[in-house]
Amino acid sequence: MSDDSAMNDFHGAAQIAFDDAVMVKLAAMLRLLDPQVLEALQCDLVTICAHYQEIIATLPCDLPGAPLNMSLTKRGDWLETNVINPAEKLAAALVEDKRPMFSTWPYPLTPPKFRDNSALLSELQNLLGEATRLRDVLRSQQADDAGHSQELRAEIFISIVEAQRKHPIGVPASRGVYDAEFRQRRGGYVDAVRFIFKQITGVEENLDRLIGQEIRFKL
Repeated sequence: MSDDSAMNDFHGAAQIAFDDAVMVKLAAMLRLLDPQVLEALQCDLVTICAHYQEIIATLPCDLPGAPLNMSLTKRGDWLETNVINPAEKLAAALVEDKRPMFSTWPYPLTPPKFRDNSALLSELQNLLGEATRLRDVLRSQQADDAGHSQELRAEIFISIVEAQRKHPIGVPASRGVYDAEFRQRRGGYVDAVRFIFKQITGVEENLDRLIGQEIRFKL
């Protein structure tokens, strides 16, 4: 599947996630009465949804649609064991002075013709460099206690907030009022944020900590 086809698939899924029926529910939460504003918000949410669903589909994390879920530590270990160490060993075996190790004499009796490994070695060194850099980045993030699953949630949340700020919604940014029945804060703003988040990720999240930070510091 081409990159364009894959992106079209994500865009189509995002259009379904934020179709007109969904936007009617969202309009009620945000008290959005202007159809043009609602349409503009819908366009932004479709773009955001497609963007993050593509990221989720390529990132080891704990959200639905991810290819697998693996911690930063285990990813770094996997790269070392399965890519970096073998690549270093193979690269060392493909240098010029190791050519005699590939000699086929006496079959045939003529002097052996060695294959040119320069292109393979160049590609291997590029792979080794990329894998090493990624491993180092993962180790750094691991030291900072920054897991991809939580980082991705925060990035999605920020994008949702920015989209809502961009348009004149009918409710103020607020943490809402605590509802004992639902055991969480409820209100038009927080309900809308959680609703959008679920449409993008497929999971229900409280998001109270992120919402509280956004209200206090205007992230």
